[in-house]
Amino acid sequence: MKKEYTRLFIDAFFLGLIGVVSALIFTFLVDKTHYLFLERWIHYHPGAPKETYFWWLLPLATSLGGLFSGLLVYGLAPEAEGHGTDAAIKAFHQTEGYIRPRVPLVKMLASAITIGSGGSAGREGPVVQISAGIASIYAFLTNRPVPQRRLLLLIGMAAGLGAVFRSPIGAALFSVGILYSEVDIEAHAVLFSLFASVTAYTLTGVLVSWDPIFRFPTNIRVTSLEEYLFFAALGILAGVVATFLPPAFYGTRDIFRRLPISNYLKPALGGLLVGLMALKFPQVLGGGYYWIQRAIDGHLPLGLMLILIWAKIMALSLTVGSGGSGGVFAPSLFVGAMVGGVVAHLFHQSPHAYVVVGMCALFGAAARVPLASLFMVIEMTGAFPLLGASALSVTISYTVQRFLAGNFRYQSLYEGQVPTKFESPAHYGEFSHDILYGLKVDDIFDPQRKKWSLVPETMSFEEFVRFFQNTQQHYFPVVNSQGELVGIFSINDIRSYLFDPILQKLLLIKDIARRDVITVSPTEDIHSVMRKFTIRNIDQLPVVAEKNPRLFLGMLSRREVIDYYNKLLEKHKH
Repeated sequence: MKKEYTRLFIDAFFLGLIGVVSALIFTFLVDKTHYLFLERWIHYHPGAPKETYFWWLLPLATSLGGLFSGLLVYGLAPEAEGHGTDAAIKAFHQTEGYIRPRVPLVKMLASAITIGSGGSAGREGPVVQISAGIASIYAFLTNRPVPQRRLLLLIGMAAGLGAVFRSPIGAALFSVGILYSEVDIEAHAVLFSLFASVTAYTLTGVLVSWDPIFRFPTNIRVTSLEEYLFFAALGILAGVVATFLPPAFYGTRDIFRRLPISNYLKPALGGLLVGLMALKFPQVLGGGYYWIQRAIDGHLPLGLMLILIWAKIMALSLTVGSGGSGGVFAPSLFVGAMVGGVVAHLFHQSPHAYVVVGMCALFGAAARVPLASLFMVIEMTGAFPLLGASALSVTISYTVQRFLAGNFRYQSLYEGQVPTKFESPAHYGEFSHDILYGLKVDDIFDPQRKKWSLVPETMSFEEFVRFFQNTQQHYFPVVNSQGELVGIFSINDIRSYLFDPILQKLLLIKDIARRDVITVSPTEDIHSVMRKFTIRNIDQLPVVAEKNPRLFLGMLSRREVIDYYNKLLEKHKH
């Protein structure tokens, strides 16, 4: 255990350093593309009077950014489309922590172009997918088992976020909590994620700046009961707006997916529509940090903020929902900032605290990460005296959003989330340990229950297709001429071959069977078996003789174990 912990701390430190490097490169690319697309070409700067820049060129800039991004993503790595965080979440739950090596580079370039050209997106999603992708490459190069590969994925995410947002605690909490839509976390990853994010934060402070992302007055305090009631009201309103953000975002995405045009062109169309919006409201361009700071400082009028709440939701949905590459964090903070500014005006309060708390409350509810949102926003603004008010608002907004969102198909900004660890494929088999303790395979496995057909490795695939039509099996043990188990494959492994008559004539079963068969023996304990089910997220395992691991006895299914577990559980209840 000590050796494993030591190695993981070394991993966290190394990934923290890599997170800083990748964050600096990504930030440089975003700034450079912003300069080329908007500053040098159009002479646009956030807040500049309309007559000082070529405002009519904005739709062209955002369209070209979308086009270049679409060509990169759909030409090289389609999984890099969208906001990126979902892809990292799905990699943890569904692909054993594996991300294709080309994804980080494609995501970095495509997102820099999308954001820099004025697309309404942020840096959080790209940073998460880039950092997770680098961690996946690192895990592969160091030959890590699946559980550690998933763990390194979270550590990498924390490192990247800690570097970009200068939020060591919030970044760690985000990486371990974003996986679940309920308040659940990967507790075993907290320490290592925190170490990685602190490493990245410290090095970023030394190389770039220790200052928070936003400026916040140092003399603001929340000390009266009346003010806390106002912040409670802000939590309610933020929860209501957060309820509509995911359906608007994913509803727009679904519309774009149904459009009968090439995927390469859809981000350009989304960019064009955002550019047209920017002719009237240039505040929707980019992540919107400049305008968030203006709201904190109290320089935005009530009417404009009311409009920008919905305009930003629409601009985000068009940019990222169309297939553009960028995050949802910064636009969500923008929306929350405007909600907070509106509430401050309604109660005749100074906007500083309300804008910051609105950012916490809205993103925490819409993304289902209240704790991470609380610490990330507080660290990004340096508004530590607002912890109490922020905690109140984000708790209320999260509760309101959960209550209202039950009526919608899309309930969170991250559809890859699962409710808790119990529903995650990454944890199948971990929660039945106590009641199954001491049980062996032969307590459950009955070789006479079902007769399994064995497939000779020399059988042609064409012959197998005819055989397959008369069987209900989903897994097929493969044997050699001596009847020894030498491989296995499932129906999912061969699905792409079933409708290719040319391949059917060329292939033999030994060409498609997996040779690295995961087997169990009759005396093996069930807890060990459940762990083996999770290695490749498979549903059935071959049972082989104790003294002859090549002698096939039958198959043990995950469902058989779960059914047996349920019977034992029912027995214990009575």
